[in-house]
Amino acid sequence: MDISMVGIDYSKATIEYREKFALTTCHGAELAKKIIEDYNAKGCIILSTCNRTELWFSGLKGSPMEVFLKEKGMEPGEYNKFFTERFGEEATDYLLELSCGMHSQIFGEDQILTQVKTALENGRENRHVDSVLETLFRMSITAAKKVKTEVKLTAKNMSVPEGAVTLLEKSMGSLEGKKCMVVGNGEMGRLMAEILVNRGCEVSMTLRQYKRQDAIIPKGCEVILYEKRYDNVADKDLIFSATLSPHFTIRKEELEGKLLHKEYIFVDLAVPRDIDPTISELENVVVYDMDQLGVDGNFNTEKINMAKVILNKYKEEFVDWYYFREWIPRVQDISEITGELTDAKLTKAYRSIDITKEEQMKLQKNIQTATKKAVSKLILDLREHLEKEKWCECITALEAAARRM
Repeated sequence: MDISMVGIDYSKATIEYREKFALTTCHGAELAKKIIEDYNAKGCIILSTCNRTELWFSGLKGSPMEVFLKEKGMEPGEYNKFFTERFGEEATDYLLELSCGMHSQIFGEDQILTQVKTALENGRENRHVDSVLETLFRMSITAAKKVKTEVKLTAKNMSVPEGAVTLLEKSMGSLEGKKCMVVGNGEMGRLMAEILVNRGCEVSMTLRQYKRQDAIIPKGCEVILYEKRYDNVADKDLIFSATLSPHFTIRKEELEGKLLHKEYIFVDLAVPRDIDPTISELENVVVYDMDQLGVDGNFNTEKINMAKVILNKYKEEFVDWYYFREWIPRVQDISEITGELTDAKLTKAYRSIDITKEEQMKLQKNIQTATKKAVSKLILDLREHLEKEKWCECITALEAAARRM
C-alpha cells in the first residue's frame, strides 16, 4: 500500500520544537505543491494543528521525514527523535483513530475531526489530493462520525478550549464572575469565548479594526480593539490567546507597569505560541501553554474496543477499495461490452413492440444501464468468494472473452 506519513506531535516534542514545524494554510499549500513537483508524489495532505504537524503522502518515494526536514532546511539527525513515520496499513489505522480523537492530547476531543476535514478540503482546493488520499481521509471522517454517534468516547464533548477551562476549574474552582479577555476571533478564539460565557464569566474579545464589519462575535462578549488589548489587561483575571499570528500577541515588555497587585493567568492556545513565555517572570503571573493541558487518562477500555470494531470495518472497506481500484475500469469495460451486446441481441424485439421511437430509445437505454449494473455487481461480488489472484484471473478471462464478442 503506497501510503506514508510523517508527523511531529505532543507525545514526542515539546511546544518549543513543535512550533518550529507548524505550518499555516498558505505555507502548507506551497510545501505540498513543491513536494509533489520535486518528488513525484501523487498526492499530499497537510494536517497542522495546535498539537501536531503531519504530512500525508500517496506515491512518495523515499523517507517522508527526510523529505520534510530537507524542505524545512533542517538536518535529519538533530530532529529524528521528534518524528514518527508510518506506512501502509499502519498509517491507515492511525488516521482512523486520530480522526476520533484517540491520539489527541485531550482524549476523544472533537476539534480534530474538523481539522482533518479542513486538511482534506485544503488539499482539494489546491489540487494536491489524489484518489487514494481522498478516499482514505473521507472514509476516516465518516468512520469518526459514526464512532462519535454510537460510542461516545468521552462523557461530554471535548475540545482544546474545554480542556483549558477544565484545567483552570481544577486549580481555581468555579470561574463564574471571572473577568476574561480572549485575543483572537478565529474558530478557536470564538469557541473559547463561548465556553467562558457559558461558565458565567465576563468575557471580552479582541478584534482588529479592519475586521469589525465581517466578524462573528459570540453572544455575551464585549469587543475590544486588538490594538488596545494592553490597555484592557489590568482588570482581567484570565487572558487567553488563540491566533495564527507568527509573532507574539502578548509581550512581556508591553505588560510591565500595566498589571495590578493581583494574580493573572495567561493561557496560550496557539502553536507557534502567541504569548511570550517570559511573562511568567512577572510578579503574580502564571502562564499555561498547550503542553500544560495534560492528557485525560480516564480511558474506557470497553468503549475504545467498541470504537475499534467500527474503525476496522471502515479499514477493511478502504483496503478492499485500494487493492481492487485498478481493476474497476476493466470491470466497467466488460459491463459496457455486455450492455452493447444485449442491446444488439434485442433489436428484433424492439421492432416488434408497438411503441414510439422516443419510447424505444428510452427502453434501450434502461436495458443497457440495468445490464451494465448487474454485470458489474456480479463481478465485484465474486471478490467475496474468490482469492484475489483467482478473481484477477477471472477478470482477465472475462475481458478477453468480451472483446471477442
